[in-house]
Amino acid sequence: PAGKGYGGRSKLPDNLKQLFRSVAMTVPNFELIAEVILLSEGFRNARILGGKLVSLFSLSKQLLSPQQHYDWGLRALKTVLGIAGKLLRDARTAAAAGAGPRVDKTMEAQIVIRATRVTTLPKLTFADGRRFADLLNDVYPGVEVSDVSDAELEAAIQEVLEEKHYENVPSQIEKVLQLHIACSQRIGIIIVGPSGSGKSSLWHILEGAYKKLGRPVKRYVMNPKAIHRQQLLGHMDMDTREWFDGVLTDSARQVVKESLDQHSWIICDGDVDPEWIESLNSVLDDNRLLTLPSGERIQFGSNVNFIFECDDLKFASPATVSRTAMLFLSEEAVEPSL
Repeated sequence: PAGKGYGGRSKLPDNLKQLFRSVAMTVPNFELIAEVILLSEGFRNARILGGKLVSLFSLSKQLLSPQQHYDWGLRALKTVLGIAGKLLRDARTAAAAGAGPRVDKTMEAQIVIRATRVTTLPKLTFADGRRFADLLNDVYPGVEVSDVSDAELEAAIQEVLEEKHYENVPSQIEKVLQLHIACSQRIGIIIVGPSGSGKSSLWHILEGAYKKLGRPVKRYVMNPKAIHRQQLLGHMDMDTREWFDGVLTDSARQVVKESLDQHSWIICDGDVDPEWIESLNSVLDDNRLLTLPSGERIQFGSNVNFIFECDDLKFASPATVSRTAMLFLSEEAVEPSL
């Protein structure tokens, strides 16, 4: 679509539009989709849990503040369901090994809430975070839940903070852990926040923590707004038909050559602009495929992440927002004393 809120696209001219047949589309049945995915992931109480999750998403859309970077659509729902399935399998494995309790109805509800919190809390503003917690208590009354924790990674983060002489701020450590989880969920992560809120510090700290755990990350940093689109994504010489790589496509080629054990980050530190990010839509969704204007295709593995740092998402289209994991750094969360 080239409607409102979609930059970088143009509408079809009327004479070309007449050659195509009109298609009517219906709104998908979210509850049925959620139920089927939960059943396929192994949940026994899928109908009730799916209905509650869809209700939570629709209530959040209505009651929370309308932010540009919020997405309560099917992609966000599918991400929550996928993570819930992974947590359920881990819980069942632990129960079979005698290292955890048996999975019952209450445990299933706790798993769904945990998956919802993991994916939703990072993108909420300071005020909306509290409202969302209240909504969770209303939709799932009486269900106590603790967030996913990683003691080994937390210890490594603490060491990095000491080495870099950073203040030990619990909210920042929580954001670093959220970035770690986001990297495993989606290929694309957008870190949104004003200057001085610690966007670059997040991935610097996480990179140091990975290094301490023996999983060093290769990173390629660029500012997409500092160079022309052709220099970023590459271009073809129309006379010789020769292809010239851009900064991003050259990094992509190097990343693809690495083994799946080697984690790589391509970091775009600059405003998100539809002019160049719309070209990455097929990379940011489940296909993980970069198609170059020359017709060549670059397939990324699960060891690659695109991290975008920006001040706001004023010009980002809904297509980009729905495809990426979002980390929002609020001004209210930054303590002036620091």
